[in-house]
Amino acid sequence: METRILTVFAHPDDAEALAGGTLLSMVNQGAKVFLGIVTDGDKGTHDPTEKKEQVVARRHKEQAQAAAMIGAEVLWLGFEDGMVQPTLELRKELVRVIRQVRPQIVFTHDPTVWFRHGTYINHPDHRAVGQAAVEALYPAVKKAGMFPELGAAGFAPHVPEELWLAGTDQPNRWMDIAHVFEQKMALLACHASQFPMEKARVVFRRLAEEAGRPRGLPAAESFRVIQLGARTVDLLASHFTSHEEQQE
Repeated sequence: METRILTVFAHPDDAEALAGGTLLSMVNQGAKVFLGIVTDGDKGTHDPTEKKEQVVARRHKEQAQAAAMIGAEVLWLGFEDGMVQPTLELRKELVRVIRQVRPQIVFTHDPTVWFRHGTYINHPDHRAVGQAAVEALYPAVKKAGMFPELGAAGFAPHVPEELWLAGTDQPNRWMDIAHVFEQKMALLACHASQFPMEKARVVFRRLAEEAGRPRGLPAAESFRVIQLGARTVDLLASHFTSHEEQQE
């Protein structure tokens, strides 16, 4: 059965930057990717004279080029860049998208991360989208009584198998991307308005090296993976049984 992957990230380019190598590897193994993008990225310019419509058109074009490289379908949610909040409106929209795509794996931002590398304040859109996605996944997406109007519209409850949190400081899964690193850089090159490639290559090479170091990998992406299921008690029972067996 084909593995269906849904990414829920705030901006065009977030999926490629945070999980591009992993998505490439999964696509090479036969997965189908759906890129859920919460905003149009209309604030993604340093030119104060540039019109919003121009920025949005360029970023849509860039995202389409990157998506084509991995055969992904792009789902635009249309929220305003830089203004995202983890509202019930956003949660409901994410429940709808998850039920529509029916993925086994969902990628999103780790909403608990505020600072990284001593030089970066995590974008508030990242934290807001991550929080809304987590709250959509539990318990709303699997409960028929949550947003019943979605069920009436044909979006039946669904339970993904795993949640992969990107940009995390608490990883428990490392993906070797050395064999697809150049392909990841090609994905990032599609987003030319955001990444001057000479500097981007230095930055993303170093990030990949840092991510892989704890596992002795030359280049990696790391994630905090959360197991999901229809009933929490079943997940906990399996977890504790497995833990006890490992200790014996």
